Amino acid sequence: MTENAADTPVESRTYAAVLSAAGPAVESAVARSTSDWRERLGSHERPVDVTVVLPAYNEEDSIHGIHDQVVEVLDATSATYEILFVDDGSTDATWERIQQVAASDERVRALRHRRNYGKASALGNGFAFARGEIVVTSDADMQYDPQDIVRLLEKLCDGWDVVSAEKVVRRDPLSKRIPSKFFNFFVRTTTGVDLHDFNAGLKAYRHETAEDLIRYGYGELHRFFILLAARRGWSVAEVPVESRYRTTGRSKYGAERYVRGALDYLTVIFLSGYAERPLHLLGGLGLLLCALGTIGVAVSAWLGLVTYRPLVSLAWLLVSSLAVGTGVQLLAFGLLAEMVHNVEHKGEGRGKISEVVRGDRRGPAES
Repeated sequence: MTENAADTPVESRTYAAVLSAAGPAVESAVARSTSDWRERLGSHERPVDVTVVLPAYNEEDSIHGIHDQVVEVLDATSATYEILFVDDGSTDATWERIQQVAASDERVRALRHRRNYGKASALGNGFAFARGEIVVTSDADMQYDPQDIVRLLEKLCDGWDVVSAEKVVRRDPLSKRIPSKFFNFFVRTTTGVDLHDFNAGLKAYRHETAEDLIRYGYGELHRFFILLAARRGWSVAEVPVESRYRTTGRSKYGAERYVRGALDYLTVIFLSGYAERPLHLLGGLGLLLCALGTIGVAVSAWLGLVTYRPLVSLAWLLVSSLAVGTGVQLLAFGLLAEMVHNVEHKGEGRGKISEVVRGDRRGPAES
């Protein structure tokens, strides 16, 4: 599919305005080729500087193309890197194409799922097997320009833990752009995380942050990875990018993604807000139901003893008793959940410490 020439001037001006406001971070990848990446990354512990994780599902026509583009961009820098393909149970020739690329380039590694488990699982396994100080994720369908990887790396080297692409110019149809804008607005306003594109596939993570998100590699939580990172205390930022038209394959998501997205949002809110204090949620609901049930019992007594309406009084009594019983059960479940969490996570507090100061010396947290 080719770009509509009539739309180019307006979109280009919009994109140029955003990039102009972004300042010097928008220089070309080649101009940055003299950067000392290893010094800027600040660590020498990982085998390579950057791991590019590319989840793929039925993308046989784009494997060679995305590999060549990523290699061209990263070869222009001084960073050492690897490319990690994750075949999420493709039913076409995707795995064969990946094997061909791996045979011709020793920097390519690959994983293959037995079946299609979803993008979140593919990214979670990519995080687990990544060897880079920085882990970059992108889609294998070539809708993102690999040149933008370097811009994300530059931003990450400024001290951020996660940097996400913000698609300021999108090539998706209107039926996808409008729900996406509503989704991003809703998540931004309800969580207080000031980002504008939570679901962008192009992101860069510090290795420690990626490891912290492996536990969420299931279902379709990938669209909330950056939100989970932010709510777990990692610093997050965005870099404006311009998406490209899909030239191969087709979208793997239908209208059902909206229902799944809503359910995943509730999952994220619970995991990031109440997973370590379940009694605050279950106990709070339990106390509310107990209070309402107690009021209902009082109303029932008033209706039966003062107004002499026994049938109405009985109805109030039954509903109120159900509310009190449910409230007590929620309180019990909340206490049990607190006990389980305390046993399973005992002694994990040290893992939440990022830095330790001893006198006039400052250093990373000890393991």
